[in-house]
Amino acid sequence: MINGVRAIACFRFRMKSLRPDHSNRFEKRAKLLPACSALPPQPSRVNAHPLPPFAADLTHGASPTVLEPKPLSILIVEDEPGDHALVVTYLRHKTFRNDAGTPHLVWAKTLGEALAAARGTLFDMVLLDLSLPDSAGVKTVSTMTAAQPGTPVVVLTGNDDDELAMAALAAGAQDYLVKGEFDHRALGRALRYAMARGAQERRLQLFEVALNSAANGIVITDIDGHIEWANEAFVQITGFSIPEVIGKNPRQLVKSGAQDHAFYQHMWNTIVSGQTWRGELVNRRKDGGLYHELLAISPVLTADGAIKHFVAIKQDITERKHNEQRLELALVGADLGLWDLQLPGNDLHISARVCSMLGYAEGEMGTKAQDFELLVHPDDAPVRRAAMNAHISGDAREYHAEHRLRHKDGHWVWVRSRRRIVARDENSAPLRAVGTMRDISQEKHLKLEGADLLQRIESLIHGFGKSPDTPRQPASVAKCAVIGSREQQVIQLIAAGCTSAEIGQRLGISATTAATHRRNLMRKLDLHSTAELTRYAIAQKLIAG
Repeated sequence: MINGVRAIACFRFRMKSLRPDHSNRFEKRAKLLPACSALPPQPSRVNAHPLPPFAADLTHGASPTVLEPKPLSILIVEDEPGDHALVVTYLRHKTFRNDAGTPHLVWAKTLGEALAAARGTLFDMVLLDLSLPDSAGVKTVSTMTAAQPGTPVVVLTGNDDDELAMAALAAGAQDYLVKGEFDHRALGRALRYAMARGAQERRLQLFEVALNSAANGIVITDIDGHIEWANEAFVQITGFSIPEVIGKNPRQLVKSGAQDHAFYQHMWNTIVSGQTWRGELVNRRKDGGLYHELLAISPVLTADGAIKHFVAIKQDITERKHNEQRLELALVGADLGLWDLQLPGNDLHISARVCSMLGYAEGEMGTKAQDFELLVHPDDAPVRRAAMNAHISGDAREYHAEHRLRHKDGHWVWVRSRRRIVARDENSAPLRAVGTMRDISQEKHLKLEGADLLQRIESLIHGFGKSPDTPRQPASVAKCAVIGSREQQVIQLIAAGCTSAEIGQRLGISATTAATHRRNLMRKLDLHSTAELTRYAIAQKLIAG
């Protein structure tokens, strides 16, 4: 789309150079033609005939899209028989022939006859006298161009008047020739350039229609940022009309104050250096309402690298931002973090909530899946990987796993992670996956505390009625198990009736780590309840009996 806009700016600049100046105008146009013809060729119109040999250089060797060549169709609107005869002589010169022969000429002596001839017929060219029995002046041009939209009109007049010439061009004429001052070569050049400019103007109109039909706002500014052109989408987004924005700087219209000076300075430094700037910002509509905008600004460079224009493409993303905010609120309410994985490149986006679960600032955890994998507890990695592979292969509709992740300060955090693949390629290979993550450490702690309480109750029940002088001798005592200093501290605190959370607080470790120590000690000492562990601590003189 930006290339199309560049073509518009380039063409408008060159069209100014192709207007007649009544001073060796034909020779000057001959030199300027290559610049204009550098644009891609325009396909033939529906009823138009192929260009004649003298215009072959404009097609750059492109093959015509018609099956058979047809002679040019030219309407001559001239009331003077002598002038008409001279023009016919020129047009029958071999220069104007194509593969189908000499042009087909239609003569109209009045504007009324010309309009009648134009009904139902699309001519390749109209040669128009400005002094007719039923019409004169610039109005003749505007009437003829309206009757033959898109057909190049070349004015033939006996009045060598620069002001009249410019008015005729403004009314839609492609060129202006003074009778008696041109021969067949000059007429050929004028017709050639007129047809070329007509084709380019139709192309320009096509670009403008396309750009005005675009859903995104498009703005073209000069090097100082003053708006030269804007499309209808820009009007819909901002509420400003086209006349209100032409000549204005966008900051005069939509700047909201939500972004600071440094933001705009960075934007400006980027585009004046010849690079494209992309980003999101908050702007203000004409009615004062704020809207979120996704903006891309690209410089338009000349052949020597100089910046002549800037093209901005603006997308209103207000609704998308509101949806994101609603989603974020829902996730926060459910205490869920969000992550988004682009599988081909393993690019991972993690929400702020996931980062905070693990003690990191947003953007601190890295942007690759490999960075995240390093945080998974080694004991949980196989089960997690198996669940993931089942989902990727299609055996499981979604990925669901509970595992531990290493917190920034070193302890382990239990999380419940869900994932679903939302995009696959034609071979069913995954392209994108999104998922949620929730911290379930407290849930795990409660389960562990519940299990420990149950063990205590069971121990009391089993020990009811037994003599306190004959305690069960733990197998671990006989085995003389080696207990480390940290494990001894944990045993002492368990025997004192502390919960895992209290143990973690006392020893400066997480509750999850304390619970892990508790389970490991039970297995290591072959104990089944807190009461047994307490007796073990007394027997080993870890606590006073």
